[in-house]
Amino acid sequence: MSYKLIALDMDDTLLTSEKTISKKNQTMIKQALKQGIKVVLCSGRTHNAITNYIKILGISGPDQYMITNGGGIIENMEGKIIYHDTLSNAFYREFVDFIKKNQLHYNVVDSQGNTYTSHVEWIDKYTITQAFENENGLYIREPEELPDDFEIVKAIINGEAKQLDEISDMVHEHFDQNYFVVRTGVGFLEIFPKNVNKGEAVKHLAGQLGIDLKEVMAMGDRDNDIPMIKIAGKGVAMDNATSGAKKVSDYVTADNNHDGVGLAIEKFAL
Repeated sequence: MSYKLIALDMDDTLLTSEKTISKKNQTMIKQALKQGIKVVLCSGRTHNAITNYIKILGISGPDQYMITNGGGIIENMEGKIIYHDTLSNAFYREFVDFIKKNQLHYNVVDSQGNTYTSHVEWIDKYTITQAFENENGLYIREPEELPDDFEIVKAIINGEAKQLDEISDMVHEHFDQNYFVVRTGVGFLEIFPKNVNKGEAVKHLAGQLGIDLKEVMAMGDRDNDIPMIKIAGKGVAMDNATSGAKKVSDYVTADNNHDGVGLAIEKFAL
């Protein structure tokens, strides 16, 4: 099977633990691009947190794309948005009420990549990290301080792994009926619009480009990557992936620190 689109998760998949792209991964991705294969970074990160990596890989032009905010936004490399979905102001207020009632920490991200949280005694390290990666600053605001039409692309509950394990069932019970809830990484339990996930975004983009899903390869390591691993013609999990991601994959490649992405591209796409 020849593949026309490769969708890549970033953190702990394309990126090493040091947040770099290995030489092998860079070489194989650039070879795929030369052969006309579209390489799409598909991340929970925002636009600004991806662009430097896009430049390193040489992905550019109006006919190349990236998927950000966990599938909430699809745009080309010239910034034209071809798809986006958001959470309403009403949800945002409901979410903050839930956070305060349960004494949790959180942040939300708008479609411009701005990070918001509420007035608290201290801001958790995961919120600070996300704001730093987004490169758009961190705003301390209460819901009533924002416009009535304020919308967000995702809401994130932050905490150490043990704390998120303990509250996960409660969060799912409260939000699952109307939203998509998923762990996206250490310290992040995220909530998206019901039909927003990486799989739906890859499916939408492939449809726009006239690419059959059998011609798509997708790689990831966490549960938020499962939807795209499942729908792709070749779903690849990293050796460092969760058991859930490995279970639905067609192939398990090396881990993110040992060129897993490059090895899989070399094996199946080139």
